[in-house]
Formats: sequence, structure tokens, C-alpha cells
Amino acid sequence: MNDFNIQAASMMSGVSVHQIRAWEKRYHALNPRRLGNNFRSYTHENIERLRLLGELTRSGIAISKIAGLETEELKKQSGILNVQLSSNVEVEKTSDTKEKLELLLNFLMAKRFDLVKHEVLKLKTLGSITGVLIPIMKFLMNETSSLSDQESKKMLSVLLEETNRISENVQKGA
Repeated sequence: MNDFNIQAASMMSGVSVHQIRAWEKRYHALNPRRLGNNFRSYTHENIERLRLLGELTRSGIAISKIAGLETEELKKQSGILNVQLSSNVEVEKTSDTKEKLELLLNFLMAKRFDLVKHEVLKLKTLGSITGVLIPIMKFLMNETSSLSDQESKKMLSVLLEETNRISENVQKGA
């Protein structure tokens, strides 16, 4: 039997040790075998599941929505995601995307540009460009009452930089 410790599972799956432990405890995403010393022991199947969960969460899907899915369903979701990314089909807007958009718009209206930038730096997927950044840019270009031209231009510049960053990272990963 080829079992691996948590560090090896982390390296092979691309999911951090901390994240693995959190997903096990909070979401019961997997249940590795425990050795006599209570150390976790991961199989190839566990590592494949972790890899799929990591891939899907990095694409913007919440772990809480996928942790309970069977590994075969995770493989299907991963395949769908890969087809969408390879054909440049816009990823469906999720409630998470809508919540992020609303949060950023509220920060903009409150002129909390530091919080806008902080939240934008967390975005990593193509879906976040189409679902969050582009709508905010459109809002900034049309908003005339509460933000000055200088404020709008500064935020547009930040958003364009982050759009380029995300696009470059997605291309590097492809």
C-alpha cells in the first residue's frame, strides 16, 4: 500500500497542509486513514481528490459547495471548468461573485478605496474579471455624482492592472 503523509499529500496535490486540515475538519472533504500515532495517511485517491478540490476552489468555487461531492462528480466539474476556460466561455456568475460585486460597489460609494483594492487583490479567476471587475469599471465610467474624475481614474487604473494580472496568471496556468 502506497500511503503518504500530509506533507507529501500537500506537495502532490498543490493544496497547503493548513488547507487540507481545515477542509477535513470544517467540511469533511475527505477522511484519511489514521496511523497508530494518529498521523494522517493519504492514498493516491485521497491526493487526487485534494487536487480536484484545490483546482475547483482556485477557480472560484466555494469549498462548502463541493466538499461533499463524490470524487467522480469533482472530476466532471473539473472537466467542465477546463472546457470553459479553454474555449473562453464565461464562467457562470455565482452568488459569491454577486456578493463580491455588491461589497466592492459599497466600498466605492463609501470612498473606501483601500478596501476596494484589498478585495480586488484576492480575485484570481477569469470569472472574477467578467463578473466583478468589468461591472465595476462600467460603474466607474458612468458614475458622475459621488466620485471625482480623479478618484474614478485612479480606481480604473487599479482595476485594469488587476485585470491584466489575473489574465496573465490564467495564461501561465494554461
